[in-house]
Amino acid sequence: MFKTQYNKLTPMRIDKFLTEFLQNFSRKYIQDLILDGAVSKNSKIVNKPKEMVALGDIIIINTLAIKEKDIESQELKLIKEDLFDSVKIVFEHPDFLIIDKPAGLLVHRTNNLNSYSLVDFLIKKYPEIEGVVDSNQSQEANLQHRYGIVHRIDKDTSGLLIVARNKDALFKLKHLFKNRQVYKEYTCLVRGVIKDSHDHIKYPITRSRLDHTKRIAVVSPKQSKDQQRVAHTEYWVLERHKESTLLKVVIHTGRTHQIRVHTQAIGHPIIGDKVYGGKLERQDQKVLNRQFLHASKLNFIYSNQEYEFYSDLPEDLQLYLKQVV
Repeated sequence: MFKTQYNKLTPMRIDKFLTEFLQNFSRKYIQDLILDGAVSKNSKIVNKPKEMVALGDIIIINTLAIKEKDIESQELKLIKEDLFDSVKIVFEHPDFLIIDKPAGLLVHRTNNLNSYSLVDFLIKKYPEIEGVVDSNQSQEANLQHRYGIVHRIDKDTSGLLIVARNKDALFKLKHLFKNRQVYKEYTCLVRGVIKDSHDHIKYPITRSRLDHTKRIAVVSPKQSKDQQRVAHTEYWVLERHKESTLLKVVIHTGRTHQIRVHTQAIGHPIIGDKVYGGKLERQDQKVLNRQFLHASKLNFIYSNQEYEFYSDLPEDLQLYLKQVV
């Protein structure tokens, strides 16, 4: 099921809206979906392509009515299957799963029908997580299913994640994260040589006004405090190289893009990070085609028992590290 919300003040024909929003589909294709009864508005089937949508309307497309070949190209299917094969189940508990996510895989879908995610993989392998969702999910801008998702890492970040298998566990685990009772450790390689062997970064983080998908660190007290969020990152130097530094990083808060934004703010962006200043030279992209950031350790207490998990650096990061040594 694909779900989105109309957020414009001016009403629009539903076929036009969906055609603009789902750019991989023609208007004729969208109209056929509507006539086939595959589209609903506010839980009622839409019968006419010219039906209007207004601010706040929830639109759902029943993707089961669309043949898989119409959604995904053969190339996309192969990429998806390869990524799904790379997902590692580190640990299975009756209440939760520990997943080692490969780089290149979204944790949950975007509002693009062609997207695929860890949630898609999990529903097939662990059908009990379907419906395990936070009751506040529908208030968020991205309305795609986030079954079992307790916390997230970026698409091009690899490493450890906790996934809840039932609603009670979801509540308990989110409570642990909210109260900062989950220890999360990352390994990253940044540009330049960092002199201090250990330090803290405590710049607040806010959304960029120029690009809503990006975050920025508030490094000047004169900057607006509107929507700033306290953020605390701690790091230790593991290795120093000629033009880079390998770090162990612990985040004490869980802000969007926190490590990437904070390392950029101190002048040492993560290598391979195209968004925050660590873009690689073309010759290096043959070895590494994503940001050098890996969620390497998780530690938490659940139902009076301590759990600790580790994940080694993936092969692509190890290869690149050998190249710069």
